[in-house]
Amino acid sequence: MIERNPIVGVRGVRLVCRDGLAATDAAVATAARLRHAGLSVSLPVELARRMGDRVPAGCTVLELEEREDRREDRREDRREDRLDLVLALGGDGTLLRAARLASERDVPLMGINLGTLGFLAAYGAGQLDEALDAAVQGSLAWTPRLRLHVVVERRSGTWECTGSNDVYVKHGALPRMIDLTTTVAGVPMARYRADGLLVCTPMGSTAYNLAAGGPIVNPGTEAFTITPICPHSLTHRPVVTSALEPIGIVYSGPSDSEAATLSVDGLWSSALEVGDEIMVTKAPRPLKLVPPSASVFEVLRRKLGWSHEA
Repeated sequence: MIERNPIVGVRGVRLVCRDGLAATDAAVATAARLRHAGLSVSLPVELARRMGDRVPAGCTVLELEEREDRREDRREDRREDRLDLVLALGGDGTLLRAARLASERDVPLMGINLGTLGFLAAYGAGQLDEALDAAVQGSLAWTPRLRLHVVVERRSGTWECTGSNDVYVKHGALPRMIDLTTTVAGVPMARYRADGLLVCTPMGSTAYNLAAGGPIVNPGTEAFTITPICPHSLTHRPVVTSALEPIGIVYSGPSDSEAATLSVDGLWSSALEVGDEIMVTKAPRPLKLVPPSASVFEVLRRKLGWSHEA
């Protein structure tokens, strides 16, 4: 059974919101509701700008570096540093952006889906009042979600990033095959000649991995999935491996002006050069996610149109 941990004593909430008028309206209503309940609310500066003169009284507006890049060892005894919950208003992309902040601050993350095909949010757009009542009343609970840590070693230095969904390597602007050599726990696994390669967490298995033909993995599973994207060899198939075993990837070519790109969660990226070595490991800190009340299989049946009838 997946561990569920109650969220009690919520006093400080950070709002992260997608672009758009409807989402901004939802953020205004959410901030006002939380402030009326006596909670402190902090807003990214770009969201506050979109709200304009509708920012509820008492909200704290944070600059970009305060919103995303403040580490635990840089915290100060200031009101905006009281953070107990990150609330993401939008689709899965918005929730993934908020996941980095929530994980760095080691606080739970709750999503309210304002998009269409969202798998990660605990509540839908029509459940905004229900979600806020649960946060104020202390009836929320979070479950741990595996995250991945990516390190790229190259001649010019090291690039690092963490993600909640996936990391993938593809060619640049022009679609063409690339060569990738992989290892699992230091043991050679395969040499791929493919359009790209994807490594995902169970939470990310319903994203790019699903579209690429990879398996759907129960979110409570401690495993990574390695999925080739349009491999040249028909014998190459997705592989599920323990998250405790590091996955190594070496970019072997081609070496041309349109270099391959590594992307984490589709949000953060780095250009690759031939010989770059990529290591994917389990991140030391999981994402504390407030999950949907329905099981993952109920969500899949509803979102993907599966039928459980004989």
